[in-house]
Amino acid sequence: MKDYLLLERQTLPNHIERSFFNALKHTAKEHGYSGFMPKTRFLYRRFMDYFWHILSRLVPHSSIRVKLHRWRGVKIGKNVHIGPQVTIDDVYPNFVVIEDGVSLAGQNYILTHNKPLEYHKYISEAYLAPVFIRKNAWIAIGVTILPGVTVGEGAIVAAGSIVNKDVPPNTMAGGIPAKVIKEFEMKDGIPIGEKK
Repeated sequence: MKDYLLLERQTLPNHIERSFFNALKHTAKEHGYSGFMPKTRFLYRRFMDYFWHILSRLVPHSSIRVKLHRWRGVKIGKNVHIGPQVTIDDVYPNFVVIEDGVSLAGQNYILTHNKPLEYHKYISEAYLAPVFIRKNAWIAIGVTILPGVTVGEGAIVAAGSIVNKDVPPNTMAGGIPAKVIKEFEMKDGIPIGEKK
């Protein structure tokens, strides 16, 4: 299988609608499956990923959600809270890194790939890029994080925001698209209020 542990931006082919078996063959190859029964192994992996993902949206406790997303390949640190109905990329979950102490409030979308139709290839790039949510960041309810974004350590992203650029450490960002609203004054590594 292709090594996706190198978390760097990669170009993807644009989307072309295909029959099930043609799509399976093409997608298994795209994901680096070769050798013995590549389509079967890829289909099994996608099915299990889908199953864990759906289950993670339904279970009533954060610690179970964290475990299910780890099974999907999401790299998750210690003391992480994942709220209800969080969607972590359904195709490349292993391109998401969530560090220690992060809180995802709920109804968040974390996306790692953009794959427009072949028809739109000249106006929208098809790519895969990792998302990093650094230590002690708080992602409020209803936030969407787009591919290639890093949310800095200790940052807060306000409810309902769409994050298409990096959020600096120890700041609050919000809006569509998200922009820095305030910087935090720090004391002994802990935010104590707004920077004057």
